[in-house]
Amino acid sequence: MKHLGDKLVNSPICDSDACYESEFQTANGPVKTWLCMTSGYTTNTTMTENSEELKFTLEHTAEMIKDLRQDHEPPGGGEVLAWFPTAITLPNKGMIFPEPIKDTNDWGWTVVKAIPIPEEDQHKYPDATNPGTFYKHKMDMENMKRFDKLCFMDAAEELGMFDRNLVENED
Repeated sequence: MKHLGDKLVNSPICDSDACYESEFQTANGPVKTWLCMTSGYTTNTTMTENSEELKFTLEHTAEMIKDLRQDHEPPGGGEVLAWFPTAITLPNKGMIFPEPIKDTNDWGWTVVKAIPIPEEDQHKYPDATNPGTFYKHKMDMENMKRFDKLCFMDAAEELGMFDRNLVENED
């Protein structure tokens, strides 16, 4: 997959000018992706109505995220695409995910940071995808931070997604 370029565009979800558009050349042709840094909604050009990619997403996505789906033309026009709130996991940093707000019909973003597991306890956290290895970090569910549904960028900042060393630290 070859990266063809990035730019900021207006979001069809909330009309902010902080929607990150990337284009890639894949074996099946060019694919554009969008992530609105205000609302946290994301999509790509494969998420058209009745596409196999959308069917797969609907079969493997949490009900809440499916319920929050919005359908819009992408920035610049084109075929209507399904947009969903994103969920991001950075194993050594933490997670961002949409979560219902208790006693309301609303939702927001939750950030949970990863904390080190003491070496003497790591044996209690086996990595099922890599038999014989153990996790070195776990999610600190005791100290969650919550953000409004239009404050995804603040949640991403809290997680450290914009840290210059993020790529180096995740390798």
